[in-house]
Amino acid sequence: MPDSSSPFDRVKKPDPTAPRERDGLGKEALYTTAPTAAPPPQIEITCERCGVLRGLNVIDALRLLKPPVVWIPPRTRIWSRCPTCGRRAWLNFELGQALRVLRQQVPGGR
Repeated sequence: MPDSSSPFDRVKKPDPTAPRERDGLGKEALYTTAPTAAPPPQIEITCERCGVLRGLNVIDALRLLKPPVVWIPPRTRIWSRCPTCGRRAWLNFELGQALRVLRQQVPGGR
């Protein structure tokens, strides 16, 4: 059996001292877990006035609770200023994709 350092070994071992190159073929874009991929939104809101669906993190969603605000808990919507159009409207809240998956994995989650 040939040694790994034999001349028949066609694949070169990577040089640990050389800088790593970016993926020029775009394979990194195929996977959502790529280090350069944007994280999925934690909360998705839809403005009833402009109809835009927008993803927010929890901190940005809490900033929408500035007075005057009306919150209807069973319907998961609030009367607040839309971050997209800037006008006051009913904003419908939903959990983002990542939190929906986590909720399904927790025992007793819906």
